[in-house]
Amino acid sequence: MLENFWAQKRTIIALALSILALTEIIDLTIVSVALPDIMGALGANLNEITLTITSYIVAAAVFIPLTGIIITKYGFKKVTLISAILFAISSILCGVATSTPEMTIYRIFQGIGGAFLPSLAQAYIINEFEGNDRTKMMTVFTSCIVLGPIIGPIMGGIITEHMNWRWIFYVNVPICILGFLIVQILMEESKTQDIKIDYISFLFMAIGVACFEYFIDEGNQQNWFQSNSLIIIFVTAILFIIFFIWRGILGKSVVNFNIFKHRNYILSCLAVWLIMLVIVGSLAFFPTLLQQGYGYQVDSAGYIVAPRGIASFVAAPIFMYLGKKIDQRLMLLIGLIIYAISSFLLIGFSPTQSKFQIIIVAILQGIGLIGAFINLMQLTYTNMPPEYNSDAAGIFNFFRNIGNSIGVSITSTIISRQQQVSWHDLGSHISPYARTYQYHQQLLPPQMDISITAKLVQSQAFFIGNLDMFFYTLFGLLAIAWIPFFLDKPSIITDEIV
Repeated sequence: MLENFWAQKRTIIALALSILALTEIIDLTIVSVALPDIMGALGANLNEITLTITSYIVAAAVFIPLTGIIITKYGFKKVTLISAILFAISSILCGVATSTPEMTIYRIFQGIGGAFLPSLAQAYIINEFEGNDRTKMMTVFTSCIVLGPIIGPIMGGIITEHMNWRWIFYVNVPICILGFLIVQILMEESKTQDIKIDYISFLFMAIGVACFEYFIDEGNQQNWFQSNSLIIIFVTAILFIIFFIWRGILGKSVVNFNIFKHRNYILSCLAVWLIMLVIVGSLAFFPTLLQQGYGYQVDSAGYIVAPRGIASFVAAPIFMYLGKKIDQRLMLLIGLIIYAISSFLLIGFSPTQSKFQIIIVAILQGIGLIGAFINLMQLTYTNMPPEYNSDAAGIFNFFRNIGNSIGVSITSTIISRQQQVSWHDLGSHISPYARTYQYHQQLLPPQMDISITAKLVQSQAFFIGNLDMFFYTLFGLLAIAWIPFFLDKPSIITDEIV
């Protein structure tokens, strides 16, 4: 019965863990919307304030791969409780920060506290549920993973517009308290092993991943390999990652390298990395296009994008049901195709596009995104031995985060560079002898002719840069459409949905 399943102790715990994971993922994107307000309050410039985002991402990236060994040594319950407390306290500190250095330090602790939450939820569901029950709970968890980047900008816009920016951090506190109480009361202590942590391996991984994440996040700001400091950081990252892999091959690592003996798992990690790499730009920068390209206010842009999340929520049980009747590899491909269709439609957008057409595209994005991720999450653990579940969850989420970071950096580079190309191309057609410009001059006051024309060129260049980004998204989705065909075929669950 439906009531029996959702009232079970393990189900309530899994829901609490999924909501905690959702909170952590929202925090990756919610801050970006409030950056102008935070800059004004802390008296920081753009380069200084971006460190508050970079520090969070770097801290999370360093600790996510440790999920398996930390759970094995300390247990699910203890790790969850400490993570929830650290995330809540650091969120409060971020809210009361009065300077950029304070905010950066608090965001590092917030990243450490939130690093384990998505992997904890995923590993708990894989360990505690089987068959149809696992499918239902993985659908809930996947919906949280997908909805996080969607809800973040919307919440950030609404809170920033109608409240103080500090509340984007305070909203985490009651959720963490609720999750803490549920886990403390209902979750039993899991078995632990007194294993030795290889600190040399952790040092190699921490330095390598931190440098690599910093290189990715700051690359567009500092012009990538034209910056000597970034070149040094990149070389350092590669060397320490090689040292880490070498240590893992020798069998001395904080990550269980045995999980990489499974071809299906490797392909699944590759898939989530590539999918995030390709689609995150069209997710993250779509609200910005609505604001700067179409002139919508921050909260209005959030409301227009909101149907993306609603569509994901509605489509999730549909994909769950179809996944029991149809090969999940095919359903994964269908999800990618639906998202590709949305990118194809975006390529043809104009500055006068109607709100209805924008919402239709957002809905297609939501359906395609949830369709791809629900089925990929299920396929990841096909033929995976249960003892590797915790390590597998940590590394899978690590590749998801890395794909997200690289995708945002590459996308911002594409938009900025294509914007420059378009600006020069459009500017070359501005001439007193051009008939179109002569007609344009007649419609403007003489004293404002040059300034208005410059703004129009800048606006059009920004719009074209975004359209080029959507083209690359479409091309990328088509380029990775082969992956589902190489994944192992899962067993189809034929239980009734209850």
